[in-house]
Parts: sequence; C-alpha cells; structure tokens
Amino acid sequence: MLKAQQGNVKGESRSMSVTSQSHPSHAIYLDATAPLLQPRELSRRLPAVQAGGIDALLTSAGAIEDFRTTMEVIGKWLEIERSGSQKIRIARSVSDIRAAKRAGETAMVLHFQGADPIEDELDFINVFHAAGLRVMQLTYNARNRLGDGCFEPTDAGLSKFGKQVIRRMEALRVAVDLAHAGNRTALETTEVATRPVVVTHANARALMDTPRNVPDDLIKAVAASGGVIGICAVPFFLTRVGQPTLEMLIDHAAYVADLVGIAHVGLGFDFAEEDADDYIYYGYDERYVPMPPWQFPIGISSHAEAGNVASALRARGFSASDVTNVLGENFLRVFAEIWGA
Repeated sequence: MLKAQQGNVKGESRSMSVTSQSHPSHAIYLDATAPLLQPRELSRRLPAVQAGGIDALLTSAGAIEDFRTTMEVIGKWLEIERSGSQKIRIARSVSDIRAAKRAGETAMVLHFQGADPIEDELDFINVFHAAGLRVMQLTYNARNRLGDGCFEPTDAGLSKFGKQVIRRMEALRVAVDLAHAGNRTALETTEVATRPVVVTHANARALMDTPRNVPDDLIKAVAASGGVIGICAVPFFLTRVGQPTLEMLIDHAAYVADLVGIAHVGLGFDFAEEDADDYIYYGYDERYVPMPPWQFPIGISSHAEAGNVASALRARGFSASDVTNVLGENFLRVFAEIWGA
C-alpha cells in the first residue's frame, strides 16, 4: 500500500503528522459525481448524504440522452428549487455552495456525464448553462460528436465539433470534465483548453489497469492545467477480485498526490445501483465492467459512510489541511477559477 511520503513533482510536500482534528466546520465536503441523486429519488437519498457529512454533490442531470429528455430532468430540479420541497440548493457558483451549507441545505451542481444532450447545436450549451449546468463531460463510454469515449478501440481524438464545444464551454465558464473520455481525446482537450480541466471520477491506471482509469500522462496534463482528479469508489476501478476496501481507494489518492501534488486530488464517488437494463442502456463493455449488482468498497459503500474517508486519509499520513482539501476544497478552488465570481 502507498503511504503519504516524499512529496511530488510540483515541489509540494505532504505532512506525515497524523491528527485527530475533524473536518473544519466551514470547509465543504464535495462528491464530484453523484448519479443516484435524482429528483424522484431525492427524499430517499438525502438522509444518507447528510449522515455522511456531505455538503455538495454533482448530480448527473444528463449523459447520453437527447436535449428534450435532459431538459425534463433539469426542469424537475428547478421545480424542487422553486418550491422549496427539499432542503437543497441548485448551486451555480462556489458562493452558492458555501451559502447552502450555512443555510443547512445540500448544494446540487448540475453535471452532464456526456455531451449528447447538446446534440449538434452549440447554442444548446447556452440554454443548459442558463438553466444551471456548470460541469460537462465531453463523452461517455462510446464515441459521440465530440470525440471518442474510453471504450472505443480507435481512440481517434477530438473532432472539429469537439473543439468548438470546448471553446463555447470556456466562454460560458462551464467546467470541462474528461471522465470517460478516450485517452487521446482527453490529452488533446488539455492542449486545446485554456482553463483548468477536471476528471470528476476516475482512478490511477497505474494501480488498476482499465480504460476508465487515467494514465500518468493524463494525470500530469490535468494537474498542469490546474485541475483535479476525483478518486472514485466504483469497485471495478479498484480491483478485479472480490470486494474492494476503503484502503484501496486511499491508495489511489496517495498515488496521484505523490505523482502531481495533493492540490490535484479530490473525490468523485460515483455510487450506483444499476441493473441489467441499465447495463445495456449505458453500453458497458463486459471486458471491463461486470454485470451488476456491484459491491462498493468496504468502509465506503455508500454516502452514509463518507465520514470514514477523512480518518482513513489521516491514518495514511495526510495532514489535516490535506484532508480538508481532498474532501472538497481542491475542487472548489478549481471551480471558482472556472466559474468566476
């Protein structure tokens, strides 16, 4: 198992002191990928989120759906916000996220796990941004109009339209998310982008070789942009044998921190409860993704256990400030730069 030690390529260092200090009350705990948090499921899901101490989540409002279907989901989110029927706030800025915590609300950031909802219309990005979209993946697992997903054998890179989409996203200050992208598509994006890019939910391919995890060259490119990698709890991104553990997740956080610095590590749990129909719908590849149900890691199997991550990081040797940053402040720093005031 990796331990927090020698520092990293950016010249930063990680303290070896273990502290019992809890997560500061003003700091934000953010899950950068939360597909389970959907309008119809919200009242059932929020208690676990609150039990785990999570303040903000990126909800998957769209992925491979068309414009109309996605707008129906966003419309439901906006109605929940308007009616005040749940203690949530649709966050359009980092200030909104912090204000939600002060008000005792859970902040929800609208996130697309793929750009299919914009179809072939750049101006649809304007519509989604006006409705609250703040983070968008370029692809899901398969090829789309922008580029290749991680399960495409060709890995052909960004399309002309993909480059146009990145420019429009940056003009609107929507964060570019490289999760699920093919490696060439992702690396070409880091060359085109002028603002930080993020990977909301993936692990280090060096520790677990699967196309959904990110190789060292991409980790370095994301860090060089100023971005963050969200370490993920999906079991088959951690191990091929048996049920993974929280310690395995911490291995990936430590690996990325040692490679590029603690400032580039966050969390994107991606908890899911999918069935055989979902497996077909999302086009999973049986070479890399087993048929559900999936067993999430012992110690971090759901949002209700999210409170275990801080103590596991501290036990591994991360300082109190490191833990605060990994749990959410690193992503918030990047989002503030991208979204603006």
